This record gives sequence, structure tokens and C-alpha cells, in this order.
Amino acid sequence: MKIRLIFIALFYAVSIGLTAQNRMVDSLRQWLATHPVQDSARVVTLHRLAYRLSEIDQTTAWRYANEANQLAKKLNNNTNIGQSFINYAILESLEGNYAKGQEYYLTALKLFEQTGWERGKAICLNNIAENYKSMNQLDKALYYTFRALELNKKKNEIRGMAVNHEQIGDLYRRMGRYEESLKYLDQGLKLAEQADQNYQILPQILLGIARNYNDRREFATALWYMGKATQQSQQHGEKLLQIQCYEESAKTFRLQQKLDSAKVYFQKALDTATQFGSIVEIAHINQEMAELAEMKGDFQAALGYFKAYKMLNDSIERKKNVVRAELVELKYTAFEKDKENQRLKQIKASQEAELKSQTYWIISLASVIVVLMGVLSYAFYRNRLKQIRDAQKTQAETIRQMQLSDRIRSQIARDLHDDLGATLSGVAMLSQAAKRQLKDKDEQLKELLDLISINSQRTVSTIRDIIWTTRPMNDSLESITTKMKIFASEMLEPKHIHYDFCISEELKGYKLPSNQQYNFYLIFKEAINNAAKYAQARNVWIKICRKNQQLHLEIKDDGIGFDKEAAKGSGNGLFNMEKRVEELDGSMTVQSAPNQGTIIELTLPLATPLVFTDRAFVEVG
Repeated sequence: MKIRLIFIALFYAVSIGLTAQNRMVDSLRQWLATHPVQDSARVVTLHRLAYRLSEIDQTTAWRYANEANQLAKKLNNNTNIGQSFINYAILESLEGNYAKGQEYYLTALKLFEQTGWERGKAICLNNIAENYKSMNQLDKALYYTFRALELNKKKNEIRGMAVNHEQIGDLYRRMGRYEESLKYLDQGLKLAEQADQNYQILPQILLGIARNYNDRREFATALWYMGKATQQSQQHGEKLLQIQCYEESAKTFRLQQKLDSAKVYFQKALDTATQFGSIVEIAHINQEMAELAEMKGDFQAALGYFKAYKMLNDSIERKKNVVRAELVELKYTAFEKDKENQRLKQIKASQEAELKSQTYWIISLASVIVVLMGVLSYAFYRNRLKQIRDAQKTQAETIRQMQLSDRIRSQIARDLHDDLGATLSGVAMLSQAAKRQLKDKDEQLKELLDLISINSQRTVSTIRDIIWTTRPMNDSLESITTKMKIFASEMLEPKHIHYDFCISEELKGYKLPSNQQYNFYLIFKEAINNAAKYAQARNVWIKICRKNQQLHLEIKDDGIGFDKEAAKGSGNGLFNMEKRVEELDGSMTVQSAPNQGTIIELTLPLATPLVFTDRAFVEVG
């Protein structure tokens, strides 16, 4: 019954502690809540928050690290990207994945070298040394720490130098070189007292000095420094350092066989860890208290502490298993997506083979017809000259129609290849990128899969447009302008952009050839898409009319405009529009400048005369 009450009290305390982080974490979260602007300052805050949570709640730390990485990439800021990689390295190292951690540190180091951020380079070198220390490769750890110290000296980074001195002092202590250790720790203490934002490093150095004296069994001096370290960590709300100070004090008393005093400090460490909300620390301290109770001969208390440790440790393992299960599920989802992509590739290959077969039979049939008409023409030439001439005219008309049909089919095949092929290739590349990044970048996988969905939808839309324009029932200008109006509505209305759509009644009853109709619609679609996505316009005016026996389209907006020279080479939109106009023997002009809106005018030759009416324009939008 007593053990059960201990468990209940422990988990009640943990549940409260999980909501009570240290002051720095709370202040960083408050800043994020009140500053939603997606800028570099937000990246830095996310980076600092991920670092702060790395030893408290690694799942949440990964979430903040991923958010920082994604935002840094959107901002194209190499310094911020490097900071996010430092978060990844810390989290991987905490999980024991030191090789992966080193890989992230080296990537961040290269980015900082590109940007010339010396402080960032020093941080990477110091953290690489920390990794080697965790792997007990103390000589390598010293080498990288001294490199970091040299960089910080060049820039007179006082806090950075204090951190380096603390690490060198700790490494020398672990090597048993106590005098050298104390020398660097004393120098680091003086630097920390001068440094800004020394709320972490100052108590950490004091704790390092205490450990030095503890190892040399100078317990009174060690306890004095631990008291100073505890006071500093309490002053700044550094709960994790408080826990370490209490644990080190408890170990000091245990070494002196002062077990009651050791228990007092272990209890303080446990209470602080509960407030801090670190289940890992609570489990570790319960293990220490179990050993202490066993030393005192209190086996019932030892059993209670050990059961609490075991239950918390099992909880930690269960949580790790949940994360592993989520990773397996993500891998399975990616595998299924890859299978679907392979199936789509097979369908595409089958369609291309079928199209080639149809083209072959059409060409063969045309060749047979030409040969047959030649034979018939030769056989009846002398006796039926008039019939032969009529047949020749019929033959010429047939060939012309066949050539036109071939050009249309070639155009459709080219559009299917250029648009569908490129998009599906993009789908394949994105899926491969998702597969490569699956283990370490779960949030990036979500973004990549979203892009796959967008590209697939775009492909379906393109196919529908091609099919729609090849149907004879859609040849009339009224039909295509109705489709254009629907597209403009779908693109502009959700963005609250007002638009006017005017078409001259002079064009009523006019039909466009299928190749002209399709390119005319795609040029309009590209222009409206650009206006909706990039122009930031409030109004768009669309006008279709006849000018000098030519079909005229004008699209005008009052948006932010753009620099045409600067826009060259930045995308394929204008280039594709110009190529389509060139194929139709038409002309297009684009007038735009920053903050002066954009006007696109398209003129196409008319294949047949227009039907004239009394009214010039009728407004339909």
C-alpha cells in the first residue's frame, strides 16, 4: 500500500511538472505566440526552444527543430539552416546516434563557413568535441574544443570562451589532470562573470570546479562551490542545473558515508526534476535513491524507489516504441506511394505505345490511299481526263486534311509529353526525395507528399483541358469563353479579386480551329494564373473583341507588376505563352513595371470572317 501511494504521488507530481518548464522555455513560447511573422528572428527562437527542450521533451524538440528547418529553407538563409542542423545533431546525439550527429554538425559547419559566421563555426566545433567526449574519445574532444576557443578569441566572444574553458576543464578532470583542469575552470569562471546571458555557463563552471575538488576528495571545498552553483541556477530558474547540483551534493555526502544528508539532497533533486517535468531525470534519481536506501539497509524503501524507476523507465521505452512504430508506418506509406508511382509509369508507357501504334496505322493507311489514288489516276488518265483532274483535286484536299489532322495529333502528343511527362517526372523525383529524407525529416516528407498531390492534380487538369478542346461540340467561341470565364472565377474569386469579363457580340457564332482554340485557352489560363498568384491585384479586366479582322484578347490588372528584364529566365510562364503565340502566327505584348500593374495583349489571325452585330460589347462577368 505504501509503494502504491508513492507511485500515485510520483505520477501526480510528474503530470504537474510537465506543464511547469523553466522560465526561459516559457518566455520563448510566449514570444512565438505573440510574433507570428515568418522571419529569421522566428527561426532563431525556434532553434533556441528546440535546444532548451532537447533534454526535457525530445518529441517536441524535434517538432520545433523541423519547423525551424522548414522556415529557414523558405527564407533561403544558410545561417538559419545551419542552426536548425545543430538542433538535429543535438537530438541525434542524445539518442546515441553520434555518427549521425557528427554528420549534421559538419553540414552546419560548411554552411557557416559559406556565410562567414565565426560564432556558428565555434559552436559546431565545441559540440563536435562534446560528441567525442560522450564517446570517451577525450583527446579528439580536446582538439576540437581548442579549435573552437581560437575562433572565439579572434572575435572576442567572451561567453563562447567561457564555454570552451568549462569544456577543457571537464576534459582534463576526466583525464585525471586536475591542476590543468582547475586552471581552465578558474579562467572560465572569470570570463563567465563578465559575459552577457551567463545564466547557464556560470553555474555550470561552478559545478565543474566542485566536481574537480570532489574527485580529489576535498569535500568541504567541493560543497562550497556546489552551494554557489546551486544558488546561481536557482536565481536564473535553471532547473536542470539545479538537479545536477543536488545530485552532485548527494554523491559527495555518500562518499563521506553521510547517508542521511545524501538522501536529503537526492530528495531535493527528485522534487526539482518533478517540477521540471523530466521523466528521464526522475527515473535516474529514483535509481540512485534505491541504491542509497539499500546502503542504509532500508530494503522496503529501496524496493519502492526501484519500482518507481522501473515503471518510469518502462514508460520511456514504450514512448520510444511508439515513435519507432510511427516511423515504420511512414516507411510503409512511402513504399505504397512508390508502388502507385510505378503503376502510373506503366500506364503512361502503355498509352505512349498505343499512341505510336495508332500513328503507325494512320500513316500506313494514308500511304495506301496515296498509292491507290495514284494507280487509279494513272489507269484512267487517257480516257477520263476530267475525272482524273477531279480525283486529283479530291486527293489534294484529302492530303491537306490528313496533314492538318497529323499536325493536330502531333500538337496533342507534344502537349501530353511536355506537360504530363514533365509533371509525372516531377512526381517520381519528389517521391525519391521523400524516400531519402524519410528517416530524419518527417515534416519534410509531408511537404514533399503534398507537392506530389498538387502535381498529380495539375496533370489531371491538363488532360481534361486537352480532351475538352478536341471535342467538335466545343469549337464555338461562346463555348471556350464560357470555360475561360469559369476558370477566371475559380482562380480570382477565392482571392477576393474583382474581375470584369467582356466579349464582343461581333464574335457570336464564330468557331475556332481546334489547334488555335487549345493554345488560345492555355495562353489565357497562364495569364490569369499569374495574375491570381503573383500580381496581388484587386481588379482584373478581361476583354475579347475583333480588331482589324483579327481576334484580340486583353488582360489587365492593377497589381504590383514586375520588371520584365529581371523576370527573364526566372520561369517558363511567359516563354511558353510566347511560343504558343508564335505557333499560331499571332503576336503578344506585355506591358508591366513595378507598382504599375500588368497589361497582356494577344492578337491572332481569324480563319473565317466574323458575323457583325449592331452592339459592340456585352458584359458577362
